[in-house]
Amino acid sequence: MELDELLERALDLPKPWKYVSAELDETGERVEIRVVYEESRAPCPKCGQESPRHDSQERRWRHLNLWDYQTWITCSIPRVKCSEHGVRKLQVPWADGWSRFTAGFECMVIDWLREASVSAVARYFALTWDQVYGIQKRAVDRGLARREREVPKRIGVDETSFQKRHEYVTVVTDLDSGKVLHVADGRGKEALEGFFRAYSRKELAGLDVVAMDMHAPYIVAAATHVPGLADKLCFDRFHVAQLFGKAVDQTRRAEHKRLSAQGDTRLKGTRYLWLWAAKELPKGLRKRLVHVLSAATEVSKVWSIKEAASKLWSFQSRAWAQKAWLKLCKAALSLEIPALTRATNTCLNHMIGIVNAIVLKVTNARSESINSRIQSLKRRANGYRNRARFRAAILFHLGRLNLYPDPGFHSKA
Repeated sequence: MELDELLERALDLPKPWKYVSAELDETGERVEIRVVYEESRAPCPKCGQESPRHDSQERRWRHLNLWDYQTWITCSIPRVKCSEHGVRKLQVPWADGWSRFTAGFECMVIDWLREASVSAVARYFALTWDQVYGIQKRAVDRGLARREREVPKRIGVDETSFQKRHEYVTVVTDLDSGKVLHVADGRGKEALEGFFRAYSRKELAGLDVVAMDMHAPYIVAAATHVPGLADKLCFDRFHVAQLFGKAVDQTRRAEHKRLSAQGDTRLKGTRYLWLWAAKELPKGLRKRLVHVLSAATEVSKVWSIKEAASKLWSFQSRAWAQKAWLKLCKAALSLEIPALTRATNTCLNHMIGIVNAIVLKVTNARSESINSRIQSLKRRANGYRNRARFRAAILFHLGRLNLYPDPGFHSKA
């Protein structure tokens, strides 16, 4: 079989597009394939009406390599003059939109992007960072356009750091499917409202769970848009445990400073000891913890409250769950330890969401897992300077989108 016949079959172009020739360029590094449109008339891309050719514009597309040679398709794209829509450029069958890469090439880059960083893919394919990002961005745009409109039943809301200096993006996750539904700049009320505005109030009434941390702007946004939020808002045990863990650490630091001034160093080097849950504490540390607890320091009392709080998540009854938590909060406030008092008051102010999480058996663990994966993506990319690219990367990897060019484009080309 002749080379021209082989390439013509491999491209398998629909008529009236036709393979003409292929040749190695002067550098000996690229294969240039030429394609032409044979007819003098063509359908208007807007309405399909047969129209005369007006002129043509030459363009090139990077294609899949042939025998380790970079391969390019060159074609003078016809423009037709439609009586209704004026001059319009034809859509080629081997590329999506006005991309400078064939659909086959973009599919390969998308596959590689799933496994490697943008920089690594750019080096492998001899592309610029911007070119690879362009392919990723088009893939995400296609995926979002194809995503079926569906109202999730349970959502998790969390923020994740974009850069240092307290810069964040807000991420909304479907707690059932685990896919990222929404990414927005910042962690304010507007960031979450962008998600809610995509749905009607009737649709949002169908939400069963809205899980988040105790971040006031998120709560305000949800309360504004979600009917019956009081029965749906959940603050899971991870964030409550963080509150009490922070109270333990703040109490330890304050008490260590006070005791050290008196020459008592019993709390020295115990920072990480207090972060362990009692049931998970390694055997080698248990004896030391028991010794410190026996001294009846303030930090030991706060630690005991933290441990007691961790055991209040198995109730089936809303009334009993609330009764147990109020009893714990009362005991915590009676100790009059500043850091513990602050944590307890926060729990009291958010008691509805804590009790909802207990009764509905909801955690925001899925969102926390997504957060960890996002941070992993950021480390792999050595950080992102551009928020738009950070959002695109999150949706590319975690949005469960249909990223590939439309099957209507010629798959072999």
